[in-house]
Amino acid sequence: MRAKAFCALFLTVFAFAALAVPACAAGAGDTALGVPVRGVWMHPGFFGPDKTKALEKMRTTLDEYARAGIDTLIMLVKNTSGHVYYASEIGVPDGNWNWDFLEVFLAEAKQRKMEVHPWFCVFPESALLGQVRQHPEWLIASPKREMVAAANPAHPAARAYELSLMLEVARKYDVDWIHLDYIRFPCEPTEPFFSFDPETLRLFKTDTGIDMAAVKARDTGNMAWNAWLRWNTDRVTVFVRELRAALKATGRKIKISAAVFPDAVNARVMIGQDWAAWGREGLVDMLNPMLYTNDARHFEKLVGEAVAIGKGRALVCPGIGIGTSHNQNTPEGMIEQMRISKALKADGIVYFSSSSLGPPFLDALKALK
Repeated sequence: MRAKAFCALFLTVFAFAALAVPACAAGAGDTALGVPVRGVWMHPGFFGPDKTKALEKMRTTLDEYARAGIDTLIMLVKNTSGHVYYASEIGVPDGNWNWDFLEVFLAEAKQRKMEVHPWFCVFPESALLGQVRQHPEWLIASPKREMVAAANPAHPAARAYELSLMLEVARKYDVDWIHLDYIRFPCEPTEPFFSFDPETLRLFKTDTGIDMAAVKARDTGNMAWNAWLRWNTDRVTVFVRELRAALKATGRKIKISAAVFPDAVNARVMIGQDWAAWGREGLVDMLNPMLYTNDARHFEKLVGEAVAIGKGRALVCPGIGIGTSHNQNTPEGMIEQMRISKALKADGIVYFSSSSLGPPFLDALKALK
């Protein structure tokens, strides 16, 4: 058994050595990367709030990542509660970190020539902090006017607040990317879950002439309901356009990456996330469909679809789930998904997440180099 396992490992390493071959250039992407992106989503909690211990762990971890060929770090700077992990004059920092986490992390990454994407959980605001607490009208309201602790993409002021956090990071730090997550409407308690607050209904009626309060048949056989679905989906895309324009206005070339739901067709209707349009229009520079599964055939199908969407317009780097609420992977499964991504001409992959990317997985990656 051991001899067979060794032979299998040797063949795996040989077959996947091609992962180090330079990627095909994508028009909207950063061709200077030279090799396929190999990234990981990371959380400040992985390092902890004690600065001395965190710095020590940063150095050890990033050195390990470098040996494993990881070159891209997607670091959380705004979580789903609304707390931020940088020196902000707008948002509310996580009080457990009394130092500028992002500044320290960027310095360590720069020493190792690693790319950092500051990662924003865009619309969730579960803790109702700061400006959000002062403006409950920014939050999503259910058809029964029940509040949901998420900023409403259809509300211009809510979009402006979330945008201001990203521009603050772009202004204060030497970053080349902004990473979008939760760039959508909620998928709980139901899908779709768009806001029925008075201002949203007013804006919708102004744009379409339709009074949603008078719409009784709320199903896809109703033209008015279809207009409602499309209009709300467009509000999320409006936010991405607003961010694109605002970053361009800084005079710096700051790119946008986005973690998106697995199936572009379903995401557009059910959560208002039309990431296929973002790819076609060149609104984002990198798409990271979160393909958290152990099913290689299903993974392959969705990678192929994503690559077709991004081709020539945006880098496509699928998210591989190491340990998630949807799957628990193995080193062999991870390598197989990397092989599939490479074969389908994806521009790299991103692992979710640092908390699960332990020695068995890192050892497998080191063996590929």
